[in-house]
Amino acid sequence: MAIAPSLHHFLLLFILLLQTHHSLVEADDRFIEQMCRDTEVPTLCIQCITSDPAGEKADKATDIAAIAIKCLSSHAGTLVKNMSSLASTYSSHKKLVAACENCSKGYSQAKKTISKADAKLKGGDYDNANHFVILALSDEFVQRCEPSLEPYSEKQGVYDAFYQIRVYQELTGIALAIIDRLST
Repeated sequence: MAIAPSLHHFLLLFILLLQTHHSLVEADDRFIEQMCRDTEVPTLCIQCITSDPAGEKADKATDIAAIAIKCLSSHAGTLVKNMSSLASTYSSHKKLVAACENCSKGYSQAKKTISKADAKLKGGDYDNANHFVILALSDEFVQRCEPSLEPYSEKQGVYDAFYQIRVYQELTGIALAIIDRLST
């Protein structure tokens, strides 16, 4: 008989802990939604933040900004790989290969610039964090990438590259919007 009340108390405690955890997760989701609401692409912002394991523990705007920068950096890395792969696929098309190689260089440099933005963010220097995010988007090779691929838009894989470039631009806007909120 003494065991039955203990089991009953254990079950009540377990249910209470489950409900508390559920409430905390909802609170984190609301905070993420609130931070992403003022970006141009809130759905992508939420997807970026929640896809990162650190997103579950993000309870400050600086946490959200750091994850947004991490998403941007990761996507720049993906573009470097995709452009290199595209160049390999079309190795007989010299102009397309050159365009892809230049895009790859641009996103590789952008990734380095984004890491500077991350360092500034972690140091509380939000204006310079924003500055480096802008530089990562305005890199000469990054700016020329989409137009240099335009003549090859009918080639398999190039259209996907256009989509990935737009996602990079949107992630840049997300990072800028969130960092801007830190400056105020």
